[in-house]
Amino acid sequence: MDRVRLAVVGCGTISRLNVPGYLQDDRCEIVALCDPIRERAEEAALEWRISPAIYTDYEEVLADPNVDAVELLTPTHLHADQIITGLEAGKHVSCQKPIAVSIPEADRIGAAVARAKTLFRISENFLYYPPIVKAKELLDSGAIGDPNMVRIRTVIGSYELTVNDYNLADGAVEWRSDAARNPGGKLYDDGVHKYATAMYWVGDFESVYGIVTKTDDFTIEAPCSTMWRFKDKNCLGVIDYALADEMPLRSRYYPMDEFFEIVGPKGVIWVTRCTGEMLDMPPVVLHRGSESTGFDVPMDWIEGFNGAARDFIDGIISGEQPAMDFDFARKVLQAALGVYRSSETNAPLDLATIK
Repeated sequence: MDRVRLAVVGCGTISRLNVPGYLQDDRCEIVALCDPIRERAEEAALEWRISPAIYTDYEEVLADPNVDAVELLTPTHLHADQIITGLEAGKHVSCQKPIAVSIPEADRIGAAVARAKTLFRISENFLYYPPIVKAKELLDSGAIGDPNMVRIRTVIGSYELTVNDYNLADGAVEWRSDAARNPGGKLYDDGVHKYATAMYWVGDFESVYGIVTKTDDFTIEAPCSTMWRFKDKNCLGVIDYALADEMPLRSRYYPMDEFFEIVGPKGVIWVTRCTGEMLDMPPVVLHRGSESTGFDVPMDWIEGFNGAARDFIDGIISGEQPAMDFDFARKVLQAALGVYRSSETNAPLDLATIK
């Protein structure tokens, strides 16, 4: 296969970030769009200047012989059944993070992946974001030695005061705010990005200890903080979320801003931005004693999504597994769920107990 015929399932807000990378790739043709609201799929086709088949039923997508692969941009509680039926229909499947809402659901997916003859991956745009990739290159080169601390901070600003062209589609928040369909809010839905990044940089987690603050808004869990120990390494990680909901944030996308720090015996690496652009600094900085070096790599957040699209197409054409296979995605989900369990018991939690 030298050209992939792709169906995009879910034409809501996040499709505006996930789809452009496929549109730019000459090896990919978007042959179908699927959304329960037909008008939304039709509007997306007009925006993207394509003429795909339009479906409102996922089963129709799977029955279409012109579809080689599906990109699932759907609510998380739908992932398990959609991934499984997609693989059973013989389609290559890419699915938006998180993989599932529970480990038993994830394990159902794992069994289907083991049976499938087609490719599966979870789409994790942070793993392709150029500043995060550059930090990985610096780590692997030994620039700071073996890391002993990873810190990731996230500031949540005001949705009302932050002005940009990235508007949420109708219903984008409703399912995320439903405790019956999601195990958590930001620390789950967004936290998986950060856990995946830390694992990509350093390795698997052994245990977590979380302090989760609940608010009137199910999705906003701030202030909160989580610490973890990396498996078989003398290294800890910390993630925290803080709320600045009376402050606009400079961002082309969501009103959130991240700052990453990796500390080793020889130096410190900073990644100074991701979703937002709060700091006027190079996107990557390497500190080594009295010397600091900035690295100007592409830093628009959408570049991570574009890289994820390329990797899925690369994988299908070459037969090689893209980043975030089932095992990686399951470990990230364990970490996300373990944080809540730890917070409930107010004690560190061995992630092997999350089943």
